[in-house]
Amino acid sequence: MIKSILLTAMTATLFMLNSRAQVAGLYTDSKPWTESPVLHQLPAVYSGQSAVYLMDSRTFHYKFEGKNLFQYNYVYRLIKVEDDKGIEMFNKIYLPVSRNAEIYDIRARVITSAGKVINVPANKIKEEEDDGKLYKLFAMEGIDKGAEIEYSYMVKKNPVFFGSEIFQNKSVPYFQVKLLIITPKHLKFDALGFNGFTILTDSVIGEERFFPGYSENIKELDDEKYGLPDAYRQRADFKLSYNLDQNNDVEMYTWKELARKAYTNISTFNDKEKKATARFIAGAGIPSDATEEKTIMLLEDYMKTRINVNEKIVSEDADNVEAVIKNGNTNNFGAVRFFVSMLENRNIKYQVVFPSVRNQLPLDESLANWNRIDETLIYFPGSGKLVQPSAAEMRYPFVEAYWAGTRGLFLKGTTIGDVKTAVGKFDDIPIAPFDQSAHNMEVHARLDASGDSLIIDSRQILKGYAAIAYRPIWTYLAKDKQEETVKEIIQAVAKSEHILNVKTENTNLTDSWDNKPLIISGTIHTAELLEKAGNKLLFKLGELIGNQVQMYQEKPRQLPAEVQYAHVLERKISFDIPAGYQIRNLEDINIDVQHKKENIITMGFVSSYKVINNLLEVYVLETYHDLKYPLTEFETFKKVINAAADFNKIVLVLEKKK
Repeated sequence: MIKSILLTAMTATLFMLNSRAQVAGLYTDSKPWTESPVLHQLPAVYSGQSAVYLMDSRTFHYKFEGKNLFQYNYVYRLIKVEDDKGIEMFNKIYLPVSRNAEIYDIRARVITSAGKVINVPANKIKEEEDDGKLYKLFAMEGIDKGAEIEYSYMVKKNPVFFGSEIFQNKSVPYFQVKLLIITPKHLKFDALGFNGFTILTDSVIGEERFFPGYSENIKELDDEKYGLPDAYRQRADFKLSYNLDQNNDVEMYTWKELARKAYTNISTFNDKEKKATARFIAGAGIPSDATEEKTIMLLEDYMKTRINVNEKIVSEDADNVEAVIKNGNTNNFGAVRFFVSMLENRNIKYQVVFPSVRNQLPLDESLANWNRIDETLIYFPGSGKLVQPSAAEMRYPFVEAYWAGTRGLFLKGTTIGDVKTAVGKFDDIPIAPFDQSAHNMEVHARLDASGDSLIIDSRQILKGYAAIAYRPIWTYLAKDKQEETVKEIIQAVAKSEHILNVKTENTNLTDSWDNKPLIISGTIHTAELLEKAGNKLLFKLGELIGNQVQMYQEKPRQLPAEVQYAHVLERKISFDIPAGYQIRNLEDINIDVQHKKENIITMGFVSSYKVINNLLEVYVLETYHDLKYPLTEFETFKKVINAAADFNKIVLVLEKKK
């Protein structure tokens, strides 16, 4: 009993930040590692967890050595493991090693449930490379249920003035986390906490400035179907904002400054580059009477069919337009510069856009974390549409779906005297309306002469983003692979090796220009969807719409539901009812799950039927009008998804007429 009380008291003292003194302690550069470790009692709230981070403490210390500024990162973690799964999670520790950084003073140990301390000797710490990334690796030996794993390390590197620290993952909760940024007092950072992470006011102590943040009791954030978790994780973003020895009131590293610098780097070309661009465009065969929009289309296609874009290319001239044309290779940034050089040549108005990618950590409009700028789009104010220069498979006006329907930093070019510059402003990035992206079907089924199999005429009609996912098949795959892949697509309607009359239409990447539907059709001969049960026939009507997965949510939902792109799925199914038969359970077809806002159906699954003579006609409309559905609408969203799965299970019972 005394031991239990003591452990509980120690836990409260060590971890709970519920007094002024304890908050004040966050302003000190103290190392949690002690020479004589003791076990901590796991708070009751974590009962049933496999493992818990009792403490995750990260300190970033910027300090001068002579005239050179270095950054020292100290990381400390203490984990309690409670079962075999927890032991499996932490029996090996991997520490990432940057190529231009020094990692040292690695300390690690296990405190068993009996209180025995097992240190990891230095000679047991190995170095390993995986997929081009370097790690320090060591095994934690002697772990048992109720044990604690403790490790810390230091990293010395050149200073980085932008950062984002995430304190939440999908499998292990955190009891307490701490962040401390220490700088010379004349260097002042700004920071923001997100989703519950608290940033305190910075304070000057002696010759240094201390900037702490913390959080407690952070639940794990599970991977959830139709969930994009990155934006919802607890984290802290920070950046250097002021050098008080120079300009007290002039903020450094703003979005406006980035806009000016980035625009200059992207849109400034030397004479050789300009001449090379002019020669390249001359070969594109652009008609003299081509509209601006048509010119954009032709320039993009001409570039992408002749220049290979590979983000891993790191040569010195990878973004030099003259070299790119000569070598036929470039990286993502080079692709942007090259495309902009063509727009400049043709005097086409454009804006460079840095998107806040929907399935990544978002850009924050009030704190300019330059490190988060990676992806680039080109926006055309004349048409309100976009180009993604780095995406070989994309064509105007479509770009990566997660890069659109979001906010972005728009760089609008201007001239001040003889100097080209840009004004940066956040705005909405457009995305194609929901009815421009569709995966529609027209299916007609009938019994063959034997009455044991079905003959199914299938047409899949894809528009917008649905078509974009498939069109690269005809550009990048060999002929035999094209045929194999098309067969697999048709088999989504019904499994069979007997497929005839295969036909594809509008397979060119440039068919995106006017959103021509990609059509994949074929005739399927299959017995898979038909069964005999005595004198009855069982027709698996629901499987004609392709496989649909039931959506379960065992735990309380944490994330809103988000789709990659808004879209519609319209299915028209007809079936020749064989002579002498009637369908007993037609009412099973009727499903109606919808959600409306202001008389607009924002999501829904509706199926209905009619019988004309011996022809059954089934109409199915599945709609996702919005990109995001809040938690308050999640249950309806789940019902829509599950309605499709329920339809998928429909089996029509055909019986002889009496």
